[in-house]
Order: sequence, then C-alpha cells, then structure tokens
Amino acid sequence: MNALPFFTVIVPTHLRAHLLRRTLESIRRQDFERLQVIVVSDVADAATATACQELLGPRDMFVQRAGPCGPSESRNIGLMHALGQYVLFIDDDDAYQDGFFAKLHAALSQQPREVVYVDCVVVNERRVTGGMPVWLSEARVDMSGRYNEQIFVKNNVHMSCIAFSRLLLQGLRFDIHMRAYEDWDFMLAAMKNAQVEHLPIDGSYVYEVHDETTDRRGASSAAQNYNAVVDYLYVYRRHPAPSEALREARHRLLASCAMNVPSYCL
Repeated sequence: MNALPFFTVIVPTHLRAHLLRRTLESIRRQDFERLQVIVVSDVADAATATACQELLGPRDMFVQRAGPCGPSESRNIGLMHALGQYVLFIDDDDAYQDGFFAKLHAALSQQPREVVYVDCVVVNERRVTGGMPVWLSEARVDMSGRYNEQIFVKNNVHMSCIAFSRLLLQGLRFDIHMRAYEDWDFMLAAMKNAQVEHLPIDGSYVYEVHDETTDRRGASSAAQNYNAVVDYLYVYRRHPAPSEALREARHRLLASCAMNVPSYCL
C-alpha cells in the first residue's frame, strides 16, 4: 500500500451519485492495488459525498470544487493531484470491466508506452429517474485501428479507452470554455507527437442513452446539432488538418450540417 500508484483514474461528476456508484464499484472490484482514484464534483451534493466516503480508499481523493459546472475544470483539478505513472479519465456514468487494470499493468510494466488505447463494450440503456438504468443491449467494440488520421476529422476513440503517460500530460489542460468535445480537443493536443498504440485488452463499459431519458449535456437534438457544428469548427481551428485530403473530409462533414466552410480554411 505504500508504493506509489501506477494508475490514476480521474472522475468528474455532477449530481449523478447513483451512476457514480456504478463507476466506483467497478474500480473497487479490480484485482489491482496500485490505483489512485480522484473524484471531482462541480456542485455540492450530499449523495455524491456519501458515495465517495463509502467507495473510495485511503489513497483516493474526493474534491468538491467551486466555479462553473462542467467536466473540464474538474479533470484539470484531478490532473493537479495525479500521482500515477499513467492517467485515465472516465465519466461518472461509465465503468471498467473486471480485471482491466491488472491486464493493463502487465502490458505497460513490460514495455512502457506514451499513450495506449484499449477495447470497450458499448451498452445501450434507458435511465429511470431515481433508480438504476435499464439495460437494453450491448456490443463489444474492437478499437484496433481506430486511432488514425481520421481523428483530425471526427473522434472515434472514447476517452475511457485511453491511458496517458503522466509525463506526456505535463502542461496540458482541458479547455474550460468548450461546451462539448473538450475531450477530443485534449486528445489531439496530447497525442500530437506521441507514440500511440492499441492494446487488445477489454477496458471500459461505455453507457449510452439514445432516447428522451438521456441526462448528457446538450440533450435536445436542436441544441446538440448547433453546438456540435460550432465546437467542431473550434477544434478544427485549433488543430489544423495535416493534409488536403483531411481538409476536404472536414469540409464534407460540415457541409452535411449545412455549413459551407472552404476546405482551405480547415
């Protein structure tokens, strides 16, 4: 227990204590001890504090922060306190598969890498107010090959599938002004000059909601579509496409949303 953590897991949370419990319970079930968990809540909530008191260990941390709500600043605070050799981020409604960290540690202790990404299971569920979600369906996703040049057009790698070397993240922070896709923006900055490798390991459960029970940011389709276009443009301007073919791909994606931006601007 005295050894420094090998992994730090950062969990931003916002008024979803019953879902956060699922996340933390999946971490407690791991057969690996060198874990540091940092939960950062962006609002005072007794149920969240109770969940953390019951499910976090002695090396873990629960932070109740002030300021505007949103996951970016919560993740940034987590980064400030991270001690692990590798850092992972997971949302408060997702979870880890059993045995994940032991398998990941076995791979990384044999051959350290700057960034790795793993496989996941995508679960479709329906959320009921005041109760646990209702499982609808699930599918395992082989992520191999998903990190490629198309990440400059659209992100195809879920943040919970990625482990970053903490040294690689020094000086990097999530953009607190973005309404969405701040994780994609962060990934592009962190992985720009890094060696990125896929490991065939079962990693996270990514829980999705495709009906009116969703509680994710930007739930209404109109707001989501508008914000998606604006935030895509923001990411595109911050991370220029490295080739003409990718600029054309960006142009076609925006054109499908009725926004005609010349490819030379992308």
